[in-house]
Amino acid sequence: MSERPKAEAHSIAPETKGVAAIVGFLLFVELSSGFLQGYYTPLFSNLTEHWGITDASITWFVTVQTLAASVCVPVLSKLGDIFGHRRMLRIAVIAVAVGSLLVALAPSYPLALVGRVLVGPLAVWLPLEIAIVHSRLTQTSARRAIGMLVASITVGAILGSVVAGVAGGLSSMTMILAIPVVILILCVIAVFVAVPESTERARPKIDTIGFIGLAVTMLLIMGGLQVASRQGFTLTAILLIVAALAIGTAWVWWEKRVEAPAIDIRIVTQPQLWPAYLISFVLGMMVLGSQTILMTFMGAKPEVAGYGFSFAPSQLAIVTIASVAPATIASFLIARLAKRIGLLGVLTTGLVLAIGGHLMLIFLNGSLMLIMIAIMVNGFGSGFLLAALPALIAEESPADSTGIATGIYNSLKTLGGALASAAFGMILAFFTLEGVGASSRTGYVTIWVVSLVAVILALLSLATIRKSRPVTAFVSVPEE
Repeated sequence: MSERPKAEAHSIAPETKGVAAIVGFLLFVELSSGFLQGYYTPLFSNLTEHWGITDASITWFVTVQTLAASVCVPVLSKLGDIFGHRRMLRIAVIAVAVGSLLVALAPSYPLALVGRVLVGPLAVWLPLEIAIVHSRLTQTSARRAIGMLVASITVGAILGSVVAGVAGGLSSMTMILAIPVVILILCVIAVFVAVPESTERARPKIDTIGFIGLAVTMLLIMGGLQVASRQGFTLTAILLIVAALAIGTAWVWWEKRVEAPAIDIRIVTQPQLWPAYLISFVLGMMVLGSQTILMTFMGAKPEVAGYGFSFAPSQLAIVTIASVAPATIASFLIARLAKRIGLLGVLTTGLVLAIGGHLMLIFLNGSLMLIMIAIMVNGFGSGFLLAALPALIAEESPADSTGIATGIYNSLKTLGGALASAAFGMILAFFTLEGVGASSRTGYVTIWVVSLVAVILALLSLATIRKSRPVTAFVSVPEE
């Protein structure tokens, strides 16, 4: 088969009229995304009572949505490159709205889980919006917009948690679950009325076998990691992961040979992008895989476990704010900082901050003040990475592949979080103190050391980008 011509990199699009209005509506959409992600967790105890299920069963409320997202993100983002990103965003928003409505009205838990499957496309909203932004805005404006979109997610998550806490006292569970539906209906209106379509298109040829292979691979590996996170790496978990690796290998072989692949492996592995994808995976480990680690550490009773600060649930909310607030601020600052030091400089800053934060967690976790500072430092580092990674990937990917390029970023971030969650759970179980029922301090330190090593490897990978890119790529971009 003849070599396909290499797609050209992004050109800087001309600024369009009504940019503020366009970005404003997209910000509302991502604020709603964060709201939905933060809304249900505080209501888990209410939901178990509402549907008459156990605490173990409620975990499927998150699991089925994660599994659906692992399939939806690459498929819908690629279809966005072919048929239009706004068109796929409309479909994704409608699916999430219908799914949330089904959850609110579901008389039984199985029907609610069907609704959660329909919520899976929530994870593809950001990649599709980034593609629209890059099609409609100049480079500096696009960077600023992406930073604001990422910040909107974190603000929405906090808002969702707060509203859920207040709404939890309502007598009708249907009314409580209907609150996100109202917001999502407004999202549907915004996407249909005020969001423009992107301008770039990939060749209108669908790699059906590639999409099926990718979907099966993601389902198997995410399913295996979900089993491992609950039961350890049992035979079932290992078989699922081995099957995923086998099918994934065959899928890569196919993608390298088909004329119009679902995911162009040559793009993913090019020197300008593979380090960014590696960092995406590590970011998932840091942000998603460690969500419960700090909570259990801070909530542990020092007189029993020998560590911790006996934090009550209300105090643990402060820990969340100490992490999310710096990340939000950092996301807003990305465009201004990138003008001075470039996107690679922002990534370096984020990783260096993450290294500093993890070193503090490893060596200074006995002091409440220092561990809170470490959490804030990690928060700033995560915020820079969350905003700079999709911006860099969007700029370095071919103009007709922005959707799938940023979709892969989202998928790898989720995969990193799932793998870390399973591995970290096993580490804590291995170091469980006899007669206490909790891990020793060594278990937590081991997790932070593993995360630190991953961050250092991610930082070292940036050197390969610096060697492969021209010097002009690191010059700050002037304001248009």
